Amino acid sequence: MPSRMLRWHYRSRHESLIALSNREFYEGRLVVFPSPAGRGQGEGLDYRHLPDTVYERGTSRTNPQEADAVVQAVLEHARSRPELSLGVAAFSQAQKDAIEKRIEALARKDAAFDQWSTSNAEEPFFVKNLENVQGDERDVILISVGYGRDAAGAVSMNFGPLNQAGGERRLNVLITRARRRCVVFTNLSPDDIDLARAP
Repeated sequence: MPSRMLRWHYRSRHESLIALSNREFYEGRLVVFPSPAGRGQGEGLDYRHLPDTVYERGTSRTNPQEADAVVQAVLEHARSRPELSLGVAAFSQAQKDAIEKRIEALARKDAAFDQWSTSNAEEPFFVKNLENVQGDERDVILISVGYGRDAAGAVSMNFGPLNQAGGERRLNVLITRARRRCVVFTNLSPDDIDLARAP
């Protein structure tokens, strides 16, 4: 059967949100339009480096302080931009559960936050893991990597589902869910990634 690529990219309202996928997965063939808004105006891709957080590799398999930072960002979003839909995606089920528990605790203490978190029937707020986020899109997506430097400062090149067959497709799905803004939370820096040690 003849095939044709659908090149017109409709979702991302800031070119930084699709730039990596366009380069690495679509060979630069997507038609993408530049955004009039700068990143300082709350749009586009944002890297939230958390160098003092710790990935608990041998125990909980979570990064608790990173989970706290993500929940704080959710709360700030609910207070400052409640009209924009929001989703949170974590690289692992364990990190997703850690964030979800904190969200539930916050909702029990803060009635206004609880009301906001359930108010958007059309595009409800969610917390999901990497493998369950396909098909979702929101105005803003917060990504919690979770994996990273442990208490000894060591970085394992194991990133859970990303290291498995098809992991690159899961990553592509994850990083293209946001329409307006995507914030990545991690204690990793680019220099920490060593492809020679990747499984």
